[in-house]
Amino acid sequence: MISFHAEILLVAAMVGLYLYDSARLLHSNEGVLAATLGGRWSLHFGAEHYTLRGKEPFVPNPLLPHRPVFPLRWKQQVLAAAAATQRWTPPPFCPYKVLAPFIWLMALALFGLIPAGLFSRYGNLAVAAGILLFYAAALFALAYIWFKRAALKLTGRQVGALAFESLTCPPFALNLVRHISWRAAPSEELITASRRLLRKDDWAATLPTVIKRVDNAIAWENEGTPRALALADYQASLNSELASNT
Repeated sequence: MISFHAEILLVAAMVGLYLYDSARLLHSNEGVLAATLGGRWSLHFGAEHYTLRGKEPFVPNPLLPHRPVFPLRWKQQVLAAAAATQRWTPPPFCPYKVLAPFIWLMALALFGLIPAGLFSRYGNLAVAAGILLFYAAALFALAYIWFKRAALKLTGRQVGALAFESLTCPPFALNLVRHISWRAAPSEELITASRRLLRKDDWAATLPTVIKRVDNAIAWENEGTPRALALADYQASLNSELASNT
């Protein structure tokens, strides 16, 4: 029988808390635009064949905690060209670029130094170094967020909430960038924004996934309803766009 040591359980708990905090539940008409700090965008959806409380679980890339993610709504039965939503101007990436090194220093502390202390001869010295590095990086990051709260569109209360959860549950601090960007709540329609922000080749590669999502929506509709007909028209327009890109 396998015996799990307390040290293994501690590391597993930190990983689990980090993943739990980064996960989101999306409605079927929601998607996520993620961005590299160089300005390259990608479109993502929740789990296609699994729902939790009627929503689709979405977990951003766990190896890229420094990248911002923005949730947008999708008017699935409306042609993107006709979607009457305000054009969204993405926020400047400069604050996120400043935060990125602090995110990675905290990750190094939690998943590098502390495990090294737990499982190697460096022992308490590495653990203490990890704790000091984490809290130093976290405090500098939170101080920066406080001074840049207007640019990040955060209230003092929201910064306080971020500080409390980051300092009391260290794995949550790795999602600071995601917590901030998730609050942006862009008003532009998802597909309109994706077509505009993604590179042409990235959009062409993503389009089949979008079409599959419309197919799923059609499958849930009763045949001949106004929504079913609108979805069919939308599907035809996307298929035409896909054909023109190939």
